[in-house]
Amino acid sequence: MRAYQPEPYRPINRRRRVLIALLALATAAFVVWAITRDLRPARKAAAPPADVAACIQGQTAGCVGSMTSVIAAPASAAPAASR
Repeated sequence: MRAYQPEPYRPINRRRRVLIALLALATAAFVVWAITRDLRPARKAAAPPADVAACIQGQTAGCVGSMTSVIAAPASAAPAASR
């Protein structure tokens, strides 16, 4: 019985190496492009409704950009810290 003889090393030719290098560069460029592209569509700023006027200095209700009331629980209703 003959001993196992591994096949001799055969390096790839120049055209195949260039093809592999170009595919690697194209893949890297695609990955960078895919990561850095902006996925959000461009949005225009919403215009205030025409029938409601913008707030003037000191006005707090009935206008675009006015203040709103916030309902918050009183501080005494907060649960006690457990130990």
